[in-house]
Amino acid sequence: MQFLIAMADRFERALQKVAEFGAWAFIACVIVITLDVITRKAGFQVPGLGSTRLQELEWQLHTLLFCTWLGYGYIRNAHVRIDVFIGGLDARRKIKLELLGCLIFAIPYLAIATPYAFSFFLTSLLQGENSEAPNGLPYRWIVKFFIFGGLAMVCMAVTTVIARCVVALYGNREQAARVHLPFAN
Repeated sequence: MQFLIAMADRFERALQKVAEFGAWAFIACVIVITLDVITRKAGFQVPGLGSTRLQELEWQLHTLLFCTWLGYGYIRNAHVRIDVFIGGLDARRKIKLELLGCLIFAIPYLAIATPYAFSFFLTSLLQGENSEAPNGLPYRWIVKFFIFGGLAMVCMAVTTVIARCVVALYGNREQAARVHLPFAN
């Protein structure tokens, strides 16, 4: 059980570091959107950054932000939950339901989606894919890497939650007290 706790703690720290890195994309995204709006309304362009490039950069920064926060958001319980179904359950049943959901839904989905996302990224990289717009951004593989990376972060997050659920259900009292499961409160 100590191994599971240590692994979950390491994974959470790594996910937090990735999320902190990705948070800078929010500031960059605000700047890019503001620049795009101002240049379009004022009728001028920044050399090398036309409206097409700025709009593509906007959605690429959104992708980076979403994908770097996806795993951390899950372990921090910052995602959408349907509490109608679990609102009246005690903590132990919530933990069992979360564990079951991870095993039945999350693991099979990630086992299928993650290799496809990697193939999607690798194909783009090997082809040297760029924007379809003539004046769009190059290196489309970068944003596709973040899609794969986002799924990899979710794999880490699901592993973390599974480890903590197992410790909470089958560890001794001291070990169970050390795991943090925000959905079980």
